[in-house]
Amino acid sequence: MAPTAEFCGIDPEQMGALATSLRGAADRLTAFSREFEEKLGRYGIGTPALREIVDIADWGGRQVSMLHGRIDLIKTLGNGAPELGGAGGTGGAASIAAGGPGLIRLPDELKDFDIAQGLARMYGENILVNFHGESQARLIHEHIDEVAELAANPQAAAAFFALLSPKVRDSLPNLIANTGSKTAKQDLATFSKVLGAALNAPALVPAFAQVRADLVKPADNRAAAWNRLALLKGANAPSSVRSAATRALVLDDFAKKPRQDWRAGGPAETKAYGLPSDLVAMGLEVLAGDGTAVRDVFARMGGAEVTLNRTDKMKLFLDYAKEVGTGDQVADAFGRVAEAGSEATTEKPGQHSPEAAAFALDVIKVAGSFGTALPAVAKDSMGVIANSYVHELVSGGRFDKAADRASSMQIPKHWEAFPGVTPAFYLNPVDTSQFMKTFVGEDKVADAFKSTVARFRHDTLLAAARLDAQSDNNHFRDISMMFGDFGSIAFRTTVDVLGEEDAVADLARDFTKNTAGFLLGEIPIAGPVAELGWGITQAYIVSSASDAWADSFETQVDAAKKERSDLAKRLKYDMASLLHSGGYPASEPPKELINATTSTLKTYDEFVAEAKREAIGNKRWEQVLQQKLAAYEDWMDGNDKLDEKIESSSRVQTSDLAENLLKVQARD
Repeated sequence: MAPTAEFCGIDPEQMGALATSLRGAADRLTAFSREFEEKLGRYGIGTPALREIVDIADWGGRQVSMLHGRIDLIKTLGNGAPELGGAGGTGGAASIAAGGPGLIRLPDELKDFDIAQGLARMYGENILVNFHGESQARLIHEHIDEVAELAANPQAAAAFFALLSPKVRDSLPNLIANTGSKTAKQDLATFSKVLGAALNAPALVPAFAQVRADLVKPADNRAAAWNRLALLKGANAPSSVRSAATRALVLDDFAKKPRQDWRAGGPAETKAYGLPSDLVAMGLEVLAGDGTAVRDVFARMGGAEVTLNRTDKMKLFLDYAKEVGTGDQVADAFGRVAEAGSEATTEKPGQHSPEAAAFALDVIKVAGSFGTALPAVAKDSMGVIANSYVHELVSGGRFDKAADRASSMQIPKHWEAFPGVTPAFYLNPVDTSQFMKTFVGEDKVADAFKSTVARFRHDTLLAAARLDAQSDNNHFRDISMMFGDFGSIAFRTTVDVLGEEDAVADLARDFTKNTAGFLLGEIPIAGPVAELGWGITQAYIVSSASDAWADSFETQVDAAKKERSDLAKRLKYDMASLLHSGGYPASEPPKELINATTSTLKTYDEFVAEAKREAIGNKRWEQVLQQKLAAYEDWMDGNDKLDEKIESSSRVQTSDLAENLLKVQARD
């Protein structure tokens, strides 16, 4: 039957009456045919027409069987529908409309429902109960593609799970894993996908309402709870289901009494699926990736009996992770839950929603309270959050206004907004530093954050240069000062974590890497150029902070590059390049200072590369470089306003004021 906007339904009682009538008619036709076939046969008269009548009667008999099966299926799938006076709960009532007395409204999917019923019987009444070991594993996987096809029809998927017995449904992960199947992970993923299709269906098969209700209520034991969560893990279930299920199955109890043995998954299951044995970790795994569910759980976890605020609840997980043998499972899952609740991968930096930002602020404060003691497996997630909230962290290093501010969603008194910097909350320098300690020293994570800051610095300063070119409001200098403060705090944080020697060595390695080979065909690549600018800023902060550190830095760079770093000139030329690219007023630079391909000022490293190529005979490349840079200096000196902005912006990026003030605040 083609889908129609008009109501179409089936009355099981009327269908039963039809089946009874058809059965009677078929019987009468059969009796009639036999009687006349016998009479006509006496006179040698052929009876092909009567045989056709018998065939019709046989067809009617088969239809009777089909109708009775269909009636049973409809009644089963309609169980809980208000039309039958059932108690299917709000899920069933909301998803079906009364079609009249005695009628059950179902989607027009009866053929697919038959397929779902066949698969449910095959698995639930045969394969999963009558077989064991290799033969069971083979049969489970042999028909898994048929199960997978149900995901394309959410109503059929709902019918499949509604027709499975609760006992089988609640033990699916365990049953599959215990076969020793090599495809257990793939097979469970298919069942989960089908369950997800059913849970996301726009209208529920009435009987599926009970399945949904079972999934979000407390289990009889922790093994059953683990199985439900394992099935939900790959289901991409709606946020409301994830929230309700994780709370009911583990997290409400965890909030009330966290110090228990929460191990629940057995060795066979954890090995087969690569899932944690810890039930708390499993609850977090189901939440990971769904920010709405995460925030709902942290708002309601524990119910009215638990009066902890959100940061206290977050701390529960990290404290628990440090105390138990399964702590890495919990900490790893918590990190990804923190990413989701912060919408760190779904929202753009500088454009975060208030609810996600408030969650991120709590994560930053809680994780920062652990600092370097944060479990290692959660550190990469803190890096993801840092990259997404780069506006908040960089502005968190500011000391120019509201230096004694508390970290808050509220704009601090006397705060001055900078163009292109749009934090959703306002960190203080101590909280900024403490949070960065959670991932400083983790090379991959720290390098990713440095790249993010470098591009943010480059883009923000370039935008500020354009604004100042139109109306000089010192945006370029102010933003330079902000990055100087942040760079100073970032280096102090690195020293606190790695020690002075390793911190300087780390910076020297970064600087050497960024200044080596960033030209492709002698054309500067935007990303490496931006990273080099930030590396220069940080390196100059080191050279300004301590003679011993500066000497160590210079020695390590010289050893690697066989040339002086010339930090002061590099930083000045980086500032000049950004201002020139932004259109800041100045005379036309000499042609030898301009890259013919990009029409931008050549970088310091371009001049170095040119000098090395042009040095011939007894002429040293350093001498050639000085001649080239002299023309650069002449051009800057000949443009007073430009030169003044370059000097002031360079100086404020290399101040150690922020580092010294951070020490004072940290002591307080």
